[in-house]
Amino acid sequence: MQGFIKPNRKVNYGLDINRVTIGQEIVSHFNITVDESVHSLWSGLMPTSSYPENSREFAGILGFHEMFLPYGFLMNLTLSLGVENFAHSSLLHLEIRNALYLNPAFAGDTFSCVIKVKDINDTSNGNYSTVVSEHVLSNQKGEAVFSLERVTLFPRINVIHNQDSNGVEPLKNHHFKEKILARVRGISIENKIDDFNEGDLLLHPFVRPVGKSENLFWATYFKNTHPIHYNYQRYKPGEIIISGGIVLSMVLGISGREFRQLLLPQVDKAFHVVPVVAEDRVGAFSYIKNSTHLMPGFEEIEVRTFGLRNVDTEPELSDADFPLELFNGLQRPADVERILEEKCPALKGKICLVADWKALRKVE
Repeated sequence: MQGFIKPNRKVNYGLDINRVTIGQEIVSHFNITVDESVHSLWSGLMPTSSYPENSREFAGILGFHEMFLPYGFLMNLTLSLGVENFAHSSLLHLEIRNALYLNPAFAGDTFSCVIKVKDINDTSNGNYSTVVSEHVLSNQKGEAVFSLERVTLFPRINVIHNQDSNGVEPLKNHHFKEKILARVRGISIENKIDDFNEGDLLLHPFVRPVGKSENLFWATYFKNTHPIHYNYQRYKPGEIIISGGIVLSMVLGISGREFRQLLLPQVDKAFHVVPVVAEDRVGAFSYIKNSTHLMPGFEEIEVRTFGLRNVDTEPELSDADFPLELFNGLQRPADVERILEEKCPALKGKICLVADWKALRKVE
C-alpha cells in the first residue's frame, strides 16, 4: 500500500463546555495506588512539620498503624485526578477553598476522585465563565479522605440545564479533628515551642527551588496533561510553569517550619498572583491572624502566608515595611498587585501566592 495519510483523530481532554451542568458529577479516569517510595520522594521535596506525617511511632501513639500521607500530597492528588477530564480545558486556576483532610490516608492505599460542578457564573465582561467544583478523594474502602473546592476560569459556558444539586452539605473535617484532639490529649510532645501572638509577622528563612526534574517527575506522577507543565519542545525553559498545587504545598511547607510540629493543617482559601516557573526559588512570610486555645497544651493558629519567588526572604526583607492592607481582605490577585504597586513596589511581581490556613499546634 502506497500513499500518505494525514492525522484525522484528536483526543479531547478536559470539561466539555458544551454539555456541562450544575450538579454534574465527573469521575476521574484514574485509580492510583501510593506506595512508601512515593511518600519518601514527596518528603524529600516538601518540608514537613507534622508529627503523624513524619513519625510512625507518633502515629502509633495516636492509634494508627502507619504515618499519614502528607496533607500537601493528598491535596495535589485530589487536584490532579481531575485534570484529564475536567481542568485540562480551563484557562486559569483561580482559587482553592476549604482543603480538608477528612480521614487518615496511608501508603498502600488506592485513591480515586469524583468532581462535582457546584456553580457556574459568567465573568463581569461576559466573555468567560467561572466554575466552582468540589473534588473528593476516596480510598479503596470508599472513605472520603480529602476534599477541596476549586474555582476555575473557562471559556464562556452556556448552561443547558440547571439541575438541582440535591442540597448536599459540604464535607467537613470536624470529626477527624475531634478524633486527633482526643487521642493527643495527655501525650508528651518534647519540642521547643515559640509563642506567637495575633499581628506577628514572620520571615521564613527557608528558600527552595522546584527543579526541572522534580517538576517533570510530579507532573508525570500526578497524570498532568497540560503541556505548559512539561513540554520543553513547545515552551522555553523559563516558560514551564509549576502547577499551583505544588507551589501551594511548598509555601505551606516552608512556613510550617517556624510553627514547629503541627497537626491537621487546613487551607481555607488560596490564590495565585504570578506564576512560578521551574527553577524559581520559592520562599514565604506569614502573618498571625488569630490563635484559639482548644484544650490545655494545644491551640489552633490562623495564618495568612505569602509565597515569594526569587527572594532571599530573611536578608532581603528584614527591614521592609509591609502595607497593612496585605493582611486584611484581599479577594483576588489584582488586589495584591495594586497594593504592592502603590505602597511596596519592590515586591511587585515577587508575591506568587496568598494562602489563609490554620493548624493545630502544641503550645506548652
